[in-house]
Amino acid sequence: MGIVGQFYLKETSNGNIVGEFSNNLSDGIYSMSGDLLDGEGGFIGTYRVTWREKNEGIFTYLNISYLYDNNKLFKLTWTDSKKKELFEGEGMLCDDALIGNYRSS
Repeated sequence: MGIVGQFYLKETSNGNIVGEFSNNLSDGIYSMSGDLLDGEGGFIGTYRVTWREKNEGIFTYLNISYLYDNNKLFKLTWTDSKKKELFEGEGMLCDDALIGNYRSS
């Protein structure tokens, strides 16, 4: 079994994202943040994200797009610097936060 987890993200007034996540391989809840590289706002775009695992910083890219044309569900894809997919997930908005789940690719 790969990694299966959950997250929430909030958008800052500058268009960046901050949030927390947990998964089936961890015993805690950890922080994640991302700087907007390109996008239209409202979570839609590409971010340079970072979090820590076992005291080591992890740096990836996160692309957030609409899952369907209805603009209510979101598709999230985390990739490394070589565009290899690491994680994929889905989310929805709740009280100005993007909440959802993810799994390793």
